[in-house]
Amino acid sequence: MSRQLVILALAAIIAACGSPNVIGGGGDPAPTTSIDPDQPVDSGGDEPIVEPGEVGSIPEPRPPIDGSVDGEVWVTGADVRIMESFPVQIMLDVTGEKPTPCHEIFWTVEDDGEVIAIEMLSQVAAEQSCAQVIEPFTIAVPLGSWTEESREIELNGEIVGSFET
Repeated sequence: MSRQLVILALAAIIAACGSPNVIGGGGDPAPTTSIDPDQPVDSGGDEPIVEPGEVGSIPEPRPPIDGSVDGEVWVTGADVRIMESFPVQIMLDVTGEKPTPCHEIFWTVEDDGEVIAIEMLSQVAAEQSCAQVIEPFTIAVPLGSWTEESREIELNGEIVGSFET
């Protein structure tokens, strides 16, 4: 009986070592798509691509929504990111905490020619109930494209950095 088991095991091993199953198994080449590199690519949406703002201007902020309940934003870090492009693009990377997972981050931006002042807050819909647990966040605030300019950057009343192009 043990001899039969050995022969059966060897037969199973040999059967498993058979020739591989070739997917697509024939001589048909795989279908290809050729794209003309000189033709524009459709973004798939009905909305046009938004042109960047003027150099030296701040993009549209994300202002608070009327009728929502304002909440705190506890900033734990803010870094100015200067992207290597022309014109130079500036971002403010902010990390912090918000009161609940349901709160969303909003900000307004003012530029007086010397300081870019950002006011950041969190909001939640007035009727929304949510778990009362502090949630960390990371967000990038776009500060626009700049040439031959310099500014200090202020977040919620504190200077957090500066840039000079």
